[in-house]
Amino acid sequence: ASVSKSLADAVKEYTKRYSIPPPPNFDKWYEFAKEHNSVVIDDFDQINNDLLPFWGLSPASLRERTDSLFAYGSTEMGGMRIRNGSLEQSPYIPGSHRWMADSLQRMIEPFAQWLPDMDLAINLADECRMVVPYERMERFKRKGQQEKEKVNKSYKRQGAWPNSSFSQSPWPQDFTEPIPRGTNGGRDGIDPNFTNNIRTPIFYDFVAPSCPQDSPVHNRRWWDWSKTCVDCLKPHSVVTTSGLLLANVSLAHDLCHQPDVAYLSGFLSSPSAMVGTRELLPIFSQARVGGFSDILIPSPWNFDEKSAFKEDSGVEWQDKVDGLFWRGSRSDGFSAHGRWPGFLRPRFVNEAYRRAVMFRDVEVPTVNVSFTGEVSKCDGRDCAAEAETYSKWGLAALDKDTPPPKANELPPSVPFEEHWRYRHLLDMDGAGFSGRFLPFLESRSLPYRAALFRTWYDERLQAWHHYVPVDIRLGSGLWSSLETLMGSDGYRNGRGPAMARKVAEQGRDWAHKALRKEDMQIYMFRLLLEWGRITHDERENLGF
Repeated sequence: ASVSKSLADAVKEYTKRYSIPPPPNFDKWYEFAKEHNSVVIDDFDQINNDLLPFWGLSPASLRERTDSLFAYGSTEMGGMRIRNGSLEQSPYIPGSHRWMADSLQRMIEPFAQWLPDMDLAINLADECRMVVPYERMERFKRKGQQEKEKVNKSYKRQGAWPNSSFSQSPWPQDFTEPIPRGTNGGRDGIDPNFTNNIRTPIFYDFVAPSCPQDSPVHNRRWWDWSKTCVDCLKPHSVVTTSGLLLANVSLAHDLCHQPDVAYLSGFLSSPSAMVGTRELLPIFSQARVGGFSDILIPSPWNFDEKSAFKEDSGVEWQDKVDGLFWRGSRSDGFSAHGRWPGFLRPRFVNEAYRRAVMFRDVEVPTVNVSFTGEVSKCDGRDCAAEAETYSKWGLAALDKDTPPPKANELPPSVPFEEHWRYRHLLDMDGAGFSGRFLPFLESRSLPYRAALFRTWYDERLQAWHHYVPVDIRLGSGLWSSLETLMGSDGYRNGRGPAMARKVAEQGRDWAHKALRKEDMQIYMFRLLLEWGRITHDERENLGF
């Protein structure tokens, strides 16, 4: 697709795409994007789609709902605000999550001067938080579209925001001090708009209500996660001689035709922490699962490069081991009542273990996968069962010179850089989205991705061009893709290995162009300009 080459072109393209003029200070955003060599100027459908339902609420209601999110400690919201172009953090953000606020401050400060007054409720948890039932959400969207049409009819062309002083700001002057959780014998500190869903299956209480009434999730249950629901796969897959391959990633994120997913994800079947709401509330989150409506923002984890690829530790493709490598913890969900075998990560490690046993006589293992560290997020019986099982599975990943760990102990962790020695890397959801995917893209290895969580950058990626998409059911689709791209099982002289290298190179090149820290700032700048207009009392009259 073509990219606007001038501010006038960008304004014209924006108006054509979104049927509304850009927000004030759009020229400042455009200058910022061009100064930082953004290759994306026009494609911000994610922001438009995320914010549409919020147009269906009045600015006063949005401000009130934002403030309400800070009232209770149990909701785990971090407050940030902009006043007169300066950014402030709430003093009530817990110390354990202060790093997130610090990261966001570094992300936003370079352009804060161009933003109007606003408060932001940042989700400090890994999990997404908000689902609005289908019929109510459709009403919000219809109302939102009507409100946007009003802007077209009455806006007054202006470059900047209307003048306002701090004293005139409609936003609260002080940060709300939250009621601590557990106050008054545990009865206080719980927001009445939220429910605590720890260790509770949430698919049918949260995801299913977001689907139309004629969706399969409303008239079909799939209890046996060990068997494949082919009808659940077909809409987003393509049939090949090697099995079903994931073809439409966007459709795969729509869970309304996938009742079996209820038991294939730790987050959906037994979340380790999920305080959720069914009200339309302005919650800004790092990632979300299909059916949820949190507003997506670039991840502070990625912006701070908590898991980073460093060029000096990289390995050229021809020098990498032609195998699949993964190390990590069983972080996806809280295991109780024996639910852990259905979680994504244990299913993957189990399948990899069985594959590794098949190739045990090969000098360099084709599959090198293991859990590491301590087993956690489980009750007593499940913890013991997991430790025993993962310890056994981990033996298949040890080389001949490494002594086996003690009974029920997992192999030790390895440096993150160990991944770069291998050509094929799988990225998976954990408690929330995985922070590894961006460094995997940069690493010259080929990333495979099995994820229910969607992020801000998903709209910028093209499956099978920048990475290999993997259905979370795993199975033959994953392993046949791996065999083809590794050139094993008769494909050694085929196009597979060349394709693998090409996709790895394309993903790396694109990450360096469109998924940089600067791109996170450009996305956030545009998002907050849009949010500033939506929450402004004069929004009907505001346009660039």
